[in-house]
This record gives sequence, structure tokens and C-alpha cells, in this order.
Amino acid sequence: MLKKALKISFIISIFFAAVLAGAAFLTKTTKENIKKAETTVPDRVEYAKPEIITAESMYKKVAKKLKTKKPEVYSMKYQKMAKSIIDKFKKKRKYTLDSPLLIVNPYGTNTTGLYIYFKHKFRVNTKYTVSVKEIDGRENVKAGNFSNSLYTNTSGMPLAEQEGLIVGLIPGERNYVSVYIYDENNKMIAKAGYKVEIPESESVTMKTLDVAHEREISQMSEGLYAVFGLDDKGRKNRHILFYDNYGVIRAELPLVTGGEAPETNIGLIDDKLFYAIDKRRFALVDRMGKVEKFIGLEDGTVAFGDMDLNTGIRKAVTLSKRNGNDGISSLDILEGKSKEIVNFNKLFSSYYKKGGSKLKFTSVQFINDNDLIVSEKNTSSTIRINNVFRNPNIKAVISGTDELKSAYEKVFYSKDGDFVGQKRQSTAYIDKNEKMDNRQYHVMVFNNNTGGRHSFYYKYLVNEEKMTYSLENAIELPYSADNGNIAVNNGYLIVASSDNGSFEEYNPDGYKLANFSFANDKKAYRIFKHTMKGSWFTK
Repeated sequence: MLKKALKISFIISIFFAAVLAGAAFLTKTTKENIKKAETTVPDRVEYAKPEIITAESMYKKVAKKLKTKKPEVYSMKYQKMAKSIIDKFKKKRKYTLDSPLLIVNPYGTNTTGLYIYFKHKFRVNTKYTVSVKEIDGRENVKAGNFSNSLYTNTSGMPLAEQEGLIVGLIPGERNYVSVYIYDENNKMIAKAGYKVEIPESESVTMKTLDVAHEREISQMSEGLYAVFGLDDKGRKNRHILFYDNYGVIRAELPLVTGGEAPETNIGLIDDKLFYAIDKRRFALVDRMGKVEKFIGLEDGTVAFGDMDLNTGIRKAVTLSKRNGNDGISSLDILEGKSKEIVNFNKLFSSYYKKGGSKLKFTSVQFINDNDLIVSEKNTSSTIRINNVFRNPNIKAVISGTDELKSAYEKVFYSKDGDFVGQKRQSTAYIDKNEKMDNRQYHVMVFNNNTGGRHSFYYKYLVNEEKMTYSLENAIELPYSADNGNIAVNNGYLIVASSDNGSFEEYNPDGYKLANFSFANDKKAYRIFKHTMKGSWFTK
């Protein structure tokens, strides 16, 4: 009997084990089928017209809360209230990919930026494409497409909560925004499309630039051209414009109306942008367009020109004027404070004592954490200033004239080779990504060559030990008598012949890739190019 009972018990246990295994298999299969059904991606994007909070509506909501008709966007009161309103919207209901929270220009600092917020069942990353069927009535589908990755966090890791700013929408056009969701294995699991109408912008007079591509567009560097001073003459509403490799407008950062913001540059630090919003203040702006901090110049000081940011020491420098005297001011990003670190009248007192004429400084850049390079136009000089935060002193003078030689003979460098030096150059920069011997470095100059037939890009090799400089490379450019600049974007050269109304891009081997020009004799002051990765787009 005992053996029979044990046999029956064994059979029953096998039966139940088989039932449980079958159930587990069915459960796993069911879960896989459910997930497969949930992640099945349709072949094409269907474009819906979702509920969108317009920029005008958002501005009115903030104004109502602040109890004022025309609040200033660039104020902490406005920025905090906009954030409060957005946070309340986020809690209002559940947002999905098919029905996200969408706000145009949420903080008033990016006129065509589209804020998007939604949650997903899985951890995901988001990519998007902005398309238009025409621009100003002209069909140009290829040039109207703009694709990138939504920047949601510093690590780039997939998240169930997706929040960011879609950049690339064109003002005055119907924009078709395609959003693609990728899982942790980088497999597309969902997509959605939205029709977004962006109003015309009174301040954007050129949605497209005239462009001639010398080579395949795929050979150009990644990024957006940041255009300063375009059509700003006589206008109060200054701005920074961003164009893509096809010459299509992709973003506009409005500055304080009537604030006389200098056409400087933008800096990228952590995941934020840093730029001048008027002649006395700079702003630190996060990836959604929210101003996190304002840094004002000290009393009696205004910015009038170039700016450069050193992310290592978290400080910026800008050409400034304090109580009527030209100099350089530093801005401490962490402390939010500013002070004058160089007074040009004092620094160049030896020159002025010898009867020297007024100096005009047009660019400034960090060489390292303590030293700067500046461009001085009237004497055609590029000058290295060392120890700027404690005891500024002139370390090197590279000049196309001898006007500074008698005052600074001990630091006046000699030409090594037979070439014509620069004449009234606008900018002098180094390539920060280039690593060379401590006693040697390259200086890149936009040589206006005022009075000549052409302007030039010059690349000097500076030898500190021999106190010499040699011309390693020169490129003939369209003539620009007074303004212009050069910039480097991941080894690619950007050259702006401002007075000619054009700019060009060259690859690291010196071959021209494209030429861009502004219509109707319009001119821009300076042009740079930035990848915008780690701020607007995923790294």
C-alpha cells in the first residue's frame, strides 16, 4: 500500500510540475506577445494636430500670474512663473507619445523651440525629424528636413520620462514633426507625428540663405551656424540666429529689446548655454530654454565685443568698457559675479606715454586658464596677455606694423619667412582642441587686409623660445574691409567675410565645402558654428 501511495504521489507531482511549467511558458509567451504588440511600429508616420500651447498663450499665462501686461522675459520672476505653470501642466493628466504636452517657446528664449513631455512604459530615448513641404512658397523638401536626438539627461541613458526641446521648426510654415522612440537596445518601438504651425517672426527676415555646396553635404561638419548681428542695424530687437548646413533657419534666440547686446559668441557649459542678453547682463540658459542665472557686469561697466568661456575654471571673459575705459571683464559662472581684470589704458601705458594713438580691441580668447590672446585692430597686432587674474602682463606681440615695437621691444616677435603680415585683422584665435608643445602654438587670424583686393585667413606657428612666428597656411577670401572672423568646429574652419555678406566652411585639409551668402546686401557681424550636443541635442 505504501509503495502504491508513493507511486500515486509521484505521478501527481509530475502532473502539477508539468502544469506549472506549461503555465509559465504560456505566461512568458503571453508577455512577449503583449510587448511585441505594444512595440509594433507602423510603416508610416500619421500626422495628428495635437493640442499645443502657443508661445503667445504661454506669455499671457505668465503675464496674468505676474499681474502685469508686458513682463520682461529675461527676469527671474518670469522664468520662475513659467516653470511653475509648466509643472502644473505636467501634473494635470497623463501624457503619452500620441498625446504629449507641447509648448512653443516655453520660457520666451527660443522662438521656435517646441517643448515636449510624455511618459512611456519602457525606458526609451527619443529622436525626431522636422519637415516642411515648402519654405516661403518654394518647394524644397530635402532642405526642409532636420533630424536630431532629443537631449533629456546628461548621461544619455534611456528614461521612461521624456522631456526636452525640439529644435529646428521654421517660422511661418506648417512643420511636420516626426518623433521616434527607441528602447534600451536602440530598437525603434514607436513613432508619432504632429502638425505644428509656427507664426511668422518679424525679426527673422531670411528663412533661407543662398548656398553653394562645393562638395557633398555629408562632408560638412555637424552643427548649426550661430549668426550674430544679421540685419541688426537700426533695430532694437537683436537676436542670435541658427542656420543648418542647407542654409535653413533652425532657431532664434531673442535678446532684450533695446538692450544693445554685443554681438559676441555663445558658450556651452554642462548642458547650458551662456550668452549676452544686453550690454550689462549675461544669462545661463538650460536645455529647455529656462534661464537659471543672470550675471551682471559690475557698476559702470558694459560689454562691447567678443566673449569666451573657459569650462575648466568656469569663467568667461568679455571685452568691456568701465567708466569710459576699454578693458576685459571676467564673469564667474559659479559665484555669479563679475569684475574688471584688465584695464587697457594701464596695461598699454608705455605705449600711450610715447604718444601712441587709440587702440581698438576686437577679439579675446583664453589660451589656457590664466592667459589670453587679443586682437588689436589699429596697430594690426595680435597680443598675448599672461596672468590676467592677478597681475596682467604683455607676453607676446605679433604685429603687421612696428607701432608697438618701441614700447614692447622685449616681447615683440619677429617674422620667420617671407610673407606680408596681417593688416587691421578683426579676430585672432587658437584652436583649443589642438595639443602642441608648451613653447609653440598656432594662431588663426582673419586678416582683413584693409585697402587690398582680398582678405585672408592666416595660420601662424608661434615659437616662444625663438620669439618668432611663421605663416603655415593662407587662404584667399572675399574682401571684407573692416569686420569678419574665423572659428573652428571640430577641426573644420568657418570663415565669415562680414562686409561681403558671406561665410564659408573648409574641411581640415583646407578644401572649401560650402559658401553661404545673405540676400539683399544684408550683412552679419560674426558667425560661429556649434554642434549644440549636450545642450539641445544628445551627445
